Amino acid sequence: MSLQSLTAEIYSLFEKEKYDQCQVLLAPIKLELIKHNLLIPTPANTQTKDQLNDLKIAQRILEIGALSSLLTNNYSGFENYFAQLRPFYSNGKLHNLNKVHVNTDATKIISLYLLYLLSQGLISKFHIELEIIYNSNHYDVEQDKYLAFPVHLESNLMEGNYIKIWKLLKEEANLPCKEYTHFIDTLITALRFEIAKSLEKTYESIPISNCKNLLYLPQEQSDAAFEKILRDTFEVDNWRFENGAIYFTKNESELQVDNESVIKNVLGYAEQIESIV
Repeated sequence: MSLQSLTAEIYSLFEKEKYDQCQVLLAPIKLELIKHNLLIPTPANTQTKDQLNDLKIAQRILEIGALSSLLTNNYSGFENYFAQLRPFYSNGKLHNLNKVHVNTDATKIISLYLLYLLSQGLISKFHIELEIIYNSNHYDVEQDKYLAFPVHLESNLMEGNYIKIWKLLKEEANLPCKEYTHFIDTLITALRFEIAKSLEKTYESIPISNCKNLLYLPQEQSDAAFEKILRDTFEVDNWRFENGAIYFTKNESELQVDNESVIKNVLGYAEQIESIV
């Protein structure tokens, strides 16, 4: 099949949300892109209007590759396509780098990559990507609905504003696009892990019912089932479940932690627990 017919077919499959079939079709399409010297923008293939139009089509194909990989849980493929898109997004012939681009397909892909990094706990990589964004003249994080979401999410996570994070993740109206829902379960698990770590640093013990509320888990869940979930999902070997309460066993190094490092969480949880009681 020609590149033109392959392109038309993958556009149609993607619109019909047939992401597995998109994945199958991407291999022959990439071979055609290589044959036509369209896989990477270079000074030689960005001279004419026709060349630039072809490269924009190639960019869209790679974006479909990134999104269909993500939506079929092919995370290595998603990372690879994101890496291949970098030279397209940073090319001054394809995009006016002196103009601010807001709410575009590019910022959508970039924001999904940021969410992916957050969901995997790759905070250092997240900050590297964020530095690239802030050093670029053509992105406006606060005005871009896609970029603002992961940035605000990470900021609230670092500050321990767990209620804000929960509302961001659980209210679908807050999500800029449907693809974000792909990360919700993983991000909620990460959120609960951070809350669990904060709880054990802040308290010596806590009623199980309060802990369920703070971890956003249902009260009707039995204490035994709750304990099993925590032990299977989180690192809670130092938690002791006894007589309707959880006791946190701290090692010597944890006991020496400066109180100032946890005072914000103490105040936040005290306020939440007060409302529960």
